[in-house]
Formats: sequence, C-alpha cells, structure tokens
Amino acid sequence: MDVHFIINEQAGDGKGAKLWASLRKNSSFPFHLTERRNHAKELSQQLAEQTDVSLLLVIIGGDGTIHEVLNGVAGYPHVTVGIMKAGSGNDFARTFPAFNSLQDVESYITMEPANRKTVDFGAVQLSDSDQRYFASNCGFGLDADISLAVSQSTIKKTLNKWKLGSIVYALNVARSLLAFKPFNATIQMDSDTRIFEDVWMITVSNQKYYGGGMKISPHSIYDDGEFELTIIHSISVLKFLAVFLTVFNGSHTKLKGVSTYKNNKFIMKTDRVVGCHTDGEYIGTTTDQSVICEVDQRKWFVADKSIV
Repeated sequence: MDVHFIINEQAGDGKGAKLWASLRKNSSFPFHLTERRNHAKELSQQLAEQTDVSLLLVIIGGDGTIHEVLNGVAGYPHVTVGIMKAGSGNDFARTFPAFNSLQDVESYITMEPANRKTVDFGAVQLSDSDQRYFASNCGFGLDADISLAVSQSTIKKTLNKWKLGSIVYALNVARSLLAFKPFNATIQMDSDTRIFEDVWMITVSNQKYYGGGMKISPHSIYDDGEFELTIIHSISVLKFLAVFLTVFNGSHTKLKGVSTYKNNKFIMKTDRVVGCHTDGEYIGTTTDQSVICEVDQRKWFVADKSIV
C-alpha cells in the first residue's frame, strides 16, 4: 500500500503545522502541503489518478481539508482516507477514529487486507449549472448563515489558541439568529410532498455530527444508502434557542418544531433565496430552481483505525 500525507498547515489556526512538525522528523512518507483553497482536492485527485495500486491518503487538517480531499477521491475504490485531526471542529474524527501517531499509520498498512469502511457520498444541485458534493452534511438557511459567519469570524483564532473554538459557533448562532428571517419550504420525498412554514434551517445528514460536536442527526448511518433530513420550523426565537441547547446531546429530535425524515433523495423549493453549506463550507445560495439533495452513486473509503 502506498502512503501519502496531505497537510494543511493553516488548519486549526496552526494546529496542522504543529502536528506535522512533530511528525515530519520521523516520517519517510511522501507529503504534500496545501497552498490555497481547493488545493487538497487537486492534490488528492492527482494522486488517485496516477496509480491503480492501493493508496492511503493521510490527511492532517480539519473538516474543510477533509471535505476537499473527499471531493477529489470519491469514486476511486483503490483510495483509502485516513485522518489525523488538526482542525477546530473535527466532526469527521468523531465518527471515524483518527490516526494519533505515525505508529498507528505504520501498523495499519501492515494489515492484509487493510480494514476500511465504505461511506456514502452526497450531491446537492443548487441549479442546472451548480452541483456540489458533501460527505457529512449540507444545510440551508440559518445553518448556512452561521457557517459563513464562523468562517469570517475575527475572534476565532484567539479562541482556538485557548482551546475554546467551539464558543465561536455559539456566538455566531446568537448573532445570526437575531438577523435571520425564517422562510417557507416545500420538500418532496418520492411521492410525498410536504410544506413547511417559518423554517429556520434544513440539514441533510450522512453522519451524526456537525458544528464542532453537535449531534444534529443522532440516527444517521453513514453506509445505509440514505440520508436524514432535519428541519426546524414553526417555532419562536426563544424556542429555537431551546432546540439549539439540546442539539449537543441529540435530544432535539423529540421537540415540537423539529421534523426528521429518511430517504435517498430530497427535492426542496424555498420561497426566497437562502444560503447553503456543504460540510460546513458556505457554497452560495438557492435560486428560483428546486434544490436536489441525493445519495451520489460514488462512495469513499475511510481507514478503520479502531482495530489498530
């Protein structure tokens, strides 16, 4: 098995650089440093295309870096992704056990065959000319506005230094909540069409976590060929805050104003333009066209480090 490291030294406001510095002196594996947005996608796709032997890509970075890599290697069955967490949220690592050392990586590649998990991949089509992909979740409305606010936060770096990065999310929830105007949405699932009023956010999930540990979709299964839709609607600002507080343990799904559905395809139409994110990365807004979220035919593969 070939092994390459892809490193985002900027992840976690420098956590990536610190982790790689501690590993590099003892590592003989080829490595690649990201230099710009979407560079990790380009690097991983190039590595996937230049060989047909088993390839392990070890990512040192956060959820954004992992999102890019998966967009580069989804559909390449000879590529396995391994994670060494260095971000501020690390939601992927909450679901998929991360490598903690070079010894973990070395032990893993000696296994024959290497143990790995197959994971569903998602596609979201905002318009005829704009299709994006996600591995964890995509979200619309307040969800996306918060993602944009977090990415633009000027205090994120300071709080990360004190290991308080999750506070950034909470602060931006409050700020975005005050400015947000709920919308109406029509959602089609097979032959079932439902209309929701005063919608705060819609999330389509393939795994449980987002936002730095919030259990938005506690019943998600990453390899069952279906996604879980969570929609928060028809509640006041105060009740939304109550829902937000329960997201951390997953009990929000039992509350009034929270509806959940399971399917392999959701078609959504909103009565106004709303923001959208994929895996926490803001990607733009809806248009006057319906949005399609569905399980993509491609899969990706993650190293099962749990038995190393």
